[in-house]
Amino acid sequence: MLLKENIDSNRVSLLWQLAEQYQPIKPDTALRLAQQGLLLAQRIKFKEGESRSLAMLATSQYLLGNYPNALNNYMDKLKLEEKRNSPRNYASAQSNIGLMYILLGEYTNALGYLYKADSTVEAAGGQAKNDLKYSITINIGEAWYRMKVADSAYFYFKQALAIAQQSADSFSLGAAVLGEANVLALKEENETALQNYYSAFKYLNDGLNNEMLCEVTLGMAKLYEKLNRPDSAVFYGTMIFTLAEQGLFMSRQLDAAKFLSGHFKKLQLYQLAFTYTEQAGVLKDSIEGREKTRQALVISNNEQLRQAELAEQKLREKETRSQQLQLVVIAICIPLLFLFTLFISRIKIHTAVIRFMGIISLLFVFEFLTLLLHPLVADFTHHVPVWELLIFVGIAAGIIPLHHRLEHLLIEKLTKGNYESKSGLIKIKTIKFKMKK
Repeated sequence: MLLKENIDSNRVSLLWQLAEQYQPIKPDTALRLAQQGLLLAQRIKFKEGESRSLAMLATSQYLLGNYPNALNNYMDKLKLEEKRNSPRNYASAQSNIGLMYILLGEYTNALGYLYKADSTVEAAGGQAKNDLKYSITINIGEAWYRMKVADSAYFYFKQALAIAQQSADSFSLGAAVLGEANVLALKEENETALQNYYSAFKYLNDGLNNEMLCEVTLGMAKLYEKLNRPDSAVFYGTMIFTLAEQGLFMSRQLDAAKFLSGHFKKLQLYQLAFTYTEQAGVLKDSIEGREKTRQALVISNNEQLRQAELAEQKLREKETRSQQLQLVVIAICIPLLFLFTLFISRIKIHTAVIRFMGIISLLFVFEFLTLLLHPLVADFTHHVPVWELLIFVGIAAGIIPLHHRLEHLLIEKLTKGNYESKSGLIKIKTIKFKMKK
């Protein structure tokens, strides 16, 4: 469809839709497609396409671990949505900014944007609230939990659970219950926390959420260790290690190796402790190597995006120069047209031609003014057709009477000399004819 499409706005829509499909499997490809859509949308001033493409671009960068650039693009989306009438998109941008700040460890900033998003969806209600309320609420709880403010965190995780119960979505239920369990563990309410971990395990043990299941089982293993139940601690510790190894979740596998190493040391099983200590060292080196590779990929992607932006900038500059040149040519031609009209008014020519040329000259002047004013009006109204129409109707209401008055004065001026010259010529001919006779 993209290869066959010629309409630019439709191409933008296809680009961000294609980027969305690539995100789970090839986020770097999604990144390039989203940028193509963004640059094209900006060139044709397609605001909806620009907003969608920014979201796809930011999400792709988030999946690649490039949180600072993802944050910048979500900020750009927020600025764009501030000028548009879409509370849902506005709240979504705020919520995503809050999430990026959580991942960057700036929890105070995160809470500021998340609370703004919450206020926005509460005021909007309807579908916007249904779509976003849960994710905003659980992210607020996560921010408070990471700040170790247990009561506030528990309050919002409880709210998120109530919302999830209405939808009966297993993942949402599991995430909310896991949040409660983490807070209870933080408050040393171990038995209650363990019950919540078991509930979260049931919701998330579907083969689709293994990375989050690793967090659940790690919490259970740590609690069993505190409750002096070493066998259960080993059981869930090794479960995390296996799940993480199968899912290639290296950071989760490292967490499991560290836990098992420390746990076996407490049990004085030094050989097993040494084995997992070695595993932890290997995993740490692998993660550091992968991090360096990821950083190199981020730098490479940033350079590719920069080169694409430079190419787009050159193309826009070329288009701008072409438009400016056309305006200069028009501005030069209008006085020349007036001069030509004045010239033909002094020779013998039919009055209708002079009148027609005068009207054309004035039309060029006023249409040229409209051409110059249109970009200013479009920017002022943010390309809202109703406001553009009303403003141009107002301008026309002032211009049309002026146009008619100038037209009348100009035509009268141009045709007056022509009538006089014709009358004079007829009179001279009559005198010559009488003399000969």
